[in-house]
Amino acid sequence: MATIKDVAKAADVSIATVSRVLNEDKTLKVLPETKEKILRVASELNYSLKSKEKKKTFNIGIIQCYTFEQEFRDTYFLSILQGVEKYLRKEKMASTKVRYDDMNMKQVLEGVDGIICIGKFEKKYLDTFSKLSSRIVLLDMDLSPITNVCISLDFDDAMCKVVNYFHSQGHETIGFMGRNEYDEMSLQTISRKKSFIKYCEYLGIKYEIFTTGHEMTGDEGYSVMNRVIEEGKIPSAIFCANDPLAMGAMQALLDAGIKVPEEVSIMGFNDVDACNFTRPTLSTVYAPSSEMGEMGASLLHRMITEEDISYPCRIQLPCQLVIRNSCREK
Repeated sequence: MATIKDVAKAADVSIATVSRVLNEDKTLKVLPETKEKILRVASELNYSLKSKEKKKTFNIGIIQCYTFEQEFRDTYFLSILQGVEKYLRKEKMASTKVRYDDMNMKQVLEGVDGIICIGKFEKKYLDTFSKLSSRIVLLDMDLSPITNVCISLDFDDAMCKVVNYFHSQGHETIGFMGRNEYDEMSLQTISRKKSFIKYCEYLGIKYEIFTTGHEMTGDEGYSVMNRVIEEGKIPSAIFCANDPLAMGAMQALLDAGIKVPEEVSIMGFNDVDACNFTRPTLSTVYAPSSEMGEMGASLLHRMITEEDISYPCRIQLPCQLVIRNSCREK
């Protein structure tokens, strides 16, 4: 009895395309002649929906590299997860979520059809995950060398846009507020801090680095900014590695009687909804985190149903500046 794989091979198309044509998927965009060819081949091989095995419900493992508190305070990771779950719901695929440090992770993820990892992981964890499944997609992690399928944001281009914007506004000294972003991990090829420094040096702009703790919260931004104010070396523009940091830093400046943006321009990263409701409204960098989640889930789905895209690759999504009232010319 012919299988769907036989039909796909004879029609010279993917298994997923055959499945969607035979199931009359209205969203599929395929040439009429391709559709006719698939139907003809299926008929010649005596393959029909009646002879087809019942469609399998895939179960996707989702490994999260962040705490509940991080998820609550910074919606970046939550947005990625929501993008993943949106796609899985649309395709009626099940999911099993677990934290990377869960003692029962191996038992919980046993038998999953593929794994999506959200966040930045050390190599020892990636080695563990690879033993659970050969189909893995990493979200928000950029590897060098490329050993897995990974999707991340183009942080390098984002920092180029940020530095060029502040330079065009006449700022001669720019601050960077954020953590070291896993500089100790040789796997992580790009960090915002490294790119920020690179473009400042290229344009001949002075810069200051204000290192935060691991938790990049509003409280942390407020505390670090107060330390900078006490030292008396406040740049005329400051980029913060996420929006909560920027909101905390901006509040510290305002509480100290320093006007934003008249004296100091502030910019965040992610573009959470709250940016529209701060006073002044917060300039930021839009990060397509939800889109990254959807793309990752879609790619993993194809890896499960089509064997030809399981090789390691890197995909980067562009970020865009969103200029609001917290930034102005010097």
